[in-house]
Formats: sequence, C-alpha cells, structure tokens
Amino acid sequence: MIIKIFLVWRIGLFIATYIGSKIFPLVANGGIGAIGPGKNFNFFASWAQWDGGHFLNIAKYGYFGPNEYAFFPLYPALIKAVSVLTFGNILLAALLVSNIFFIIFLYVFYKLTEKLHNKNTAFSATVTLMMFPTAFFAVAVYSEGLFLLVIALFFAQLQNKKYLTAAFLVGAASLTRFVGITLSVSLLIGLIKEYQWNLKQIINRVLIMAVAFIPFATYCLYLLQKFKDPLYFLTVESTWHRQLTNPITTIYAYVSTFQNNKPFNDYLDVYLTLFFALVLILGRKKIPVPIWIFSALAILIPASTGTLTSMPRYLLSSIGTFIILGNYLEAKKIRFIIWTISLLAQTALAIMFVNGFWVA
Repeated sequence: MIIKIFLVWRIGLFIATYIGSKIFPLVANGGIGAIGPGKNFNFFASWAQWDGGHFLNIAKYGYFGPNEYAFFPLYPALIKAVSVLTFGNILLAALLVSNIFFIIFLYVFYKLTEKLHNKNTAFSATVTLMMFPTAFFAVAVYSEGLFLLVIALFFAQLQNKKYLTAAFLVGAASLTRFVGITLSVSLLIGLIKEYQWNLKQIINRVLIMAVAFIPFATYCLYLLQKFKDPLYFLTVESTWHRQLTNPITTIYAYVSTFQNNKPFNDYLDVYLTLFFALVLILGRKKIPVPIWIFSALAILIPASTGTLTSMPRYLLSSIGTFIILGNYLEAKKIRFIIWTISLLAQTALAIMFVNGFWVA
C-alpha cells in the first residue's frame, strides 16, 4: 500500500511541478536548472536547485572549494558510484539515489512504527510524513532521502538489539549530516539499558561505540590535516550566516521581529519549529527514549546556528514527531483534511522550488 501511495504521489508531484514550471514565473539564480544570463530553464536539472548544485559538483569534481566542505561526503560519493550505471550522467544518478532511498525509507519507517504501535499508526505516520510540505526534498538532489533511510534503519536495528549494525549506521549518518553523529547518544542509551555489566560486556560496548565514531573521527582528522581545523564544516557555515548560539535565542529573535514585514518562509520556519517541539513534548510517552532524544536533537541542533533557515527541511529527520502525529491521527477522520491541506502546501512549495525560488 505504501509503495503504491508513493508512486501516485511521485507521479503527481512530477506532473504538478512540470505544469507549474510552464505557467508560473521562473526566477534566475545560480542553480544548474534555473534561468539566468546565457541559461535556459531545465526542468530535470531544476530538481538540483540551491544545495543540490553543490552535491552534484562534489560528485563530479570532488571538494574543489572551501565552501563545499559544508556538505558531507557520503551522498555525493554514492551519486558518483551510481553514475557508473547511468553512463556518467551525474544528475540522473542523483535523482535515482534520492528517489530509491526515499521509497526504501518509507517501507522501513512503516515497519518500525508498526512494531512500536500498530498498522494504523504506521500507515498514518508514513502518509503524514509523505504529505509534509517539504517532503519533496527527499526526492530532489538533496541528502534528505539518504539521511532518512539511515535514521530509520538505525532505529530498526536498535529495536532489534543489533548494536554493531546500528553502530555502522551511526557512522553512515555522521558522514551524511553533522546531526547524524547524535545518533550515538541513542545508541549509548540502548547499550546502557542492557543489564549485563560484566567486564566482557563493558569492553564490547566500548568497542561498539568506537565503531560508531570512527567514520566521523576519520573525516575530522582529514579536515585537521587539510585545514588545521577538525570542525571545518562548521567553520564554513558562516558563509550561510550560521554561528553557534542558544536555540531559544534564535527562536526568540524570530518571534520578536514578527511585527516587521518578513518573507513567508521566515514564518514557516519558526511556526513549524515550534509545532514540532510542542508535539515532541506532548507526545513524549508515545515513542521510545532513544527516538525521542534524537528527534529533539534534530530540532535543537539546526536551531542552534543563529538562524531557522531551512528548518522546514531539517524537521523531516525528526522522525519521532511523525510517529507521534501518526498516533494522534490514527483514528481521526480529520486526518484526510490535514493531509489534503499539507499536500497542497507541498505542491505549492515544490513548484516554487523548481521554478527557482528559495523555499527551505
């Protein structure tokens, strides 16, 4: 059922954005598919707007500039690998990677939620996520599809107490997004909950945690050797006006200036952030502690950069929030109205994204 819904959703999204690109204004920007001086609009390439262009360039040329290091290496590496099957077509490889990983994620997420609750909640949570206004990023040339899959696989393995496999997935997540390394907190909680605390078990758990950190530590050592800065990926975030700060301060700065005229996405950024935080707080007992902790960190860490820009996209990785929402909406007839409104918002944002507007 979920696969069928995905196919209908994906085809519908393709048709809607294609028609939208024909009848609504196009905006010039530096994206490979956008219009601009000497450039014509390219619908398929427009799915690599903004950050997508960085991922394609890294896949094609490697890390050729300092700012590229803000984008973690696993997703472009997979694009490069898959491009062998697409005869060197990097764009097609990227779209295949994102779409295939997202459809696999939906299946894994459904099964994970079913195990935690039941089939109705699993269906409701999965559809709610798919209809979320920024879910289209998971099938664009962005790392969302890959990151979501790794997260879902991690928690599935954690639930099955397959800790070593979960540790490898922490490593994969940490090479996809910086927030991925915080899955190690959930892994540690899972290990601590085991009651066998003899010397052999302690050594085993230490080794498992080491496995989780090795990929991220290796990447940091590489950056230390190249830039004398092991956290260079954070340093270059200043290019996008990001700097470490208190997340409460960030949110307050947005709310306190609401009397001024703001772009619509500023309101979307803060309202969705507050909504997700509220859902997590109210639904704390509906999901296991490891999932709750990561879902909270997936909100707090991006909000700790002094800006809420892109938060509607980052919130996708707060999968615990979607499980809670799925549970709340499980038997509610109003969920179809909510899904419809959310899907309409998603369609509008996807058309704007493809047409060159900044969305998230």
